[in-house]
Amino acid sequence: MIEVLKFSATWCGPCRVLASNLAGVSGITNIDIDKDMELAKEHSVRSVPSMIFKVDGKEVHRKVGVISKDQYDSLLIELGNDLKWSKQ
Repeated sequence: MIEVLKFSATWCGPCRVLASNLAGVSGITNIDIDKDMELAKEHSVRSVPSMIFKVDGKEVHRKVGVISKDQYDSLLIELGNDLKWSKQ
């Protein structure tokens, strides 16, 4: 299964757009970089919004910037996820 970490900040306009685009999608761990700077540093997050996709605890893909729900779904399919858990 793919683990998805979404790094964002409340003051970030593009982060709000991404949150709106992915509203209702389950399986994403939302991380506010202002509240959890250590986790952001640990993952070398330099820009928000950033999404990190992990398999077995290992980063397999990183996407920086705003994406649509369709782009998100396509990316999950590319990474080998069957989307069963992302469409609840």
